Amino acid sequence: MRVGPDCQVRVLASEQVRIALVGDFLLTTAEESGLLAAVAERRWSDLMALPGSYWVVARAGKHSFVCGDLSGLRSIFYARQPGCIWSTSAQRLAVHQDALPDLPFLAARITAGAEHWPGRTVYDGVHAVPAGFGLLLGGEPVLVDVSGYAPSATLEQGAPVSADALERAVQWRMEEADGLVGADVSGGLDSSTLAILASRAGSIRAVTYADRFTSSEDLDFARRVASHMGTELKVGAGGPKELPFGWSWDQPVPDQPAALSLTCAQHALYLRPAAGLPLHFTGNGGDIVLDSCSAAWIGMVQCGDRRAARRQVTGWARARNRPPRDLWQAVTRAASITHDEALTRAADRVERADFGHRRSGVWSWCHLGQSAKWLTPHGREQVAGMLREAASAATTEARADLAEQRTSLRLVGADARDTVPLTRPWRIRQVHPFLDNQVVRAAFTITPVERHGVTTFKPLLAAALPFLPPWLTGRTSKGSFSRQLTAGMVHHRPALADLIRTSPLATNGLLDAEPALAALARVGGTAAGDLYDLQRLVMTCQWLAARERLLTTPGREAAC
Repeated sequence: MRVGPDCQVRVLASEQVRIALVGDFLLTTAEESGLLAAVAERRWSDLMALPGSYWVVARAGKHSFVCGDLSGLRSIFYARQPGCIWSTSAQRLAVHQDALPDLPFLAARITAGAEHWPGRTVYDGVHAVPAGFGLLLGGEPVLVDVSGYAPSATLEQGAPVSADALERAVQWRMEEADGLVGADVSGGLDSSTLAILASRAGSIRAVTYADRFTSSEDLDFARRVASHMGTELKVGAGGPKELPFGWSWDQPVPDQPAALSLTCAQHALYLRPAAGLPLHFTGNGGDIVLDSCSAAWIGMVQCGDRRAARRQVTGWARARNRPPRDLWQAVTRAASITHDEALTRAADRVERADFGHRRSGVWSWCHLGQSAKWLTPHGREQVAGMLREAASAATTEARADLAEQRTSLRLVGADARDTVPLTRPWRIRQVHPFLDNQVVRAAFTITPVERHGVTTFKPLLAAALPFLPPWLTGRTSKGSFSRQLTAGMVHHRPALADLIRTSPLATNGLLDAEPALAALARVGGTAAGDLYDLQRLVMTCQWLAARERLLTTPGREAAC
């Protein structure tokens, strides 16, 4: 296992059991015997009980067990030949196996999202242990669920447990950092909450980013939060050089495509005042653990709570001046199909090039992006085949709300994981308390509908942490990055067009560059429907180009 400079390691041993804990965690002497007993008795989910985010490698008798955390921030990857080997880096395994990027899978991720293939990576033959699972070795590899939570609590019942987990996650890190850390203070609820908790236990260096395209309301809230804490807010004022979609070929290449690759200049600017501090708090994951989406209503319908679900939908729609009837019809339609049915229907639509369906405005098992229109006939055939493969292996979790929160957590955890090598040159060690095992478990014990805000965002925050200022927990707006993404895409349009045109996705016959380039040319006009699909495409093309450049440059090794 590869261990970074800020990764702690603890080894525990008894007569029959050995355990290695690696990562960011809190372990007391009293808990050591419990972990050894858990391994001896094969209670694998008990290994995820510590505060923090970490890997576990355990051995008992002839069996070995390896797992990461519940979010996927700490992941395990494996390859079956020769035998079964594993690593914390997909790219390292790819190099070892001479595995190339799986271009059809990359096309499928762009088209339908990565959530339908939790056991795949972007490298052919390199598999992922899905977040929330461990890998049991000693015979044929077996995946073991270690999530250890079941949604049964109300908001009132679960709020104190969530409060304890979140406050503890901040407190022990502040103690280890001797009371001075960096913290994002963007004005949103998640980063603001962690910064306020940290400021109650020590001192923070609060940082944020702003340019003429970012939300002025977010900046106003950020300044108000800093004033509430009695802390100076250091604002990185960006210009054209910091717009999204600009990057340096010298920046690190992560294991898999990462959104931060497209905004490195922006992050390097605003994080500069926090460089060299022991750690830096971010709000990553707060959207998932503190709230839930419209899948909560779908889950209610699936469980027979139609009347309560309709009340929720009506209240939400009226608070936002939307027609309740249309929204309710979309919810009931989504509740009437299963995951495998949705994937099969999506495969049929891809094969027929049937892309006339509009997004309903509520969560669905599978949403095809505008990028489906950019596939060649060969690309559509490959993507449809992968969707059918995913349908045959679709999750047995029938409830939409429970499946959604698990897959969303994995996506956020993977994104945070793949940003680690990008932040390392800036001497920034990001930590994400919302992705800690205990914080995730505490939140996911509360039923999704209880966490779903109707008239306000994230009701769990106000219930769990009543000392937070009401003007913060009562915020009902949220800044958008669309203007900034649009400006960056327009500013860098010629370079992006060349990147798409020369991408292996295009040169290998999966992507028809012309409709993608036409969509790029429309950005900045009246239609912005392609913006986020283009962002996902460019992120993938940039990663492919950077990886190829890295591997073919003399004297440089593949990043890991």
